[in-house]
Amino acid sequence: MRALAWAGLFSILTILGATAQPEEEIVLPRQMGAINDYAAVIGPARAALQAQLDEIKKNFNVQIVILATIYDPYDDSQRFAQSIWEFWKLGERTALLLFTKEQPERWVFELKLGESLRPSLRPEHLERLRQGLQAHLERRRVQTAIEESVAALHAMLDGSYGQPPPAPRLDFDFTWLWIALGALLLVIVFVGARAFFQTLCPRCGTRMRTYRSYGTRSAVSYRSCPRCGYARGR
Repeated sequence: MRALAWAGLFSILTILGATAQPEEEIVLPRQMGAINDYAAVIGPARAALQAQLDEIKKNFNVQIVILATIYDPYDDSQRFAQSIWEFWKLGERTALLLFTKEQPERWVFELKLGESLRPSLRPEHLERLRQGLQAHLERRRVQTAIEESVAALHAMLDGSYGQPPPAPRLDFDFTWLWIALGALLLVIVFVGARAFFQTLCPRCGTRMRTYRSYGTRSAVSYRSCPRCGYARGR
């Protein structure tokens, strides 16, 4: 009887092992650099975005890694971001920007920061960033959301995030203004001097007077010196 019981138990275990389905293997995307656009949403903006990432890396020693994909094997963006972080072996001064499409047809954003980078970014600024990107993702403006997330992180690192834009600088060269005013003054002096000397008698220098002569057809104005009698038309 005991042998029969063991044989039955072995048969049951064999059947269960044959019918059990193996767990599906999770395949994660491989890193292709700082920009990993598996969703093909960045397009021609890639070069400008890469230049900005290089500038951030150079100036702040912070590596920003972007992953855009339409497939989340976990249907859990936080778990997906953690798995990518571990699989890609990202460093302590790295920021992972994950843009993934969840079901049904909904884009979500996840941000994961390295340990030594977290103190450099204020939590309220990060929350404001998430809220600002949500409106773009709801309208499926994924490229705009990616560009703005990078620009926002850049501003947080240089301390300008949330600050009013700087006042425009007036680089006006006042030299030309003074030259123009000087030229205008010379013109005024020249015209005034000319008008003044036209009223002086060329013979004796006495100030001439203006007279008007009325003829049969029209009136004629002329100037005449009351001292020497010199006269000329106006």
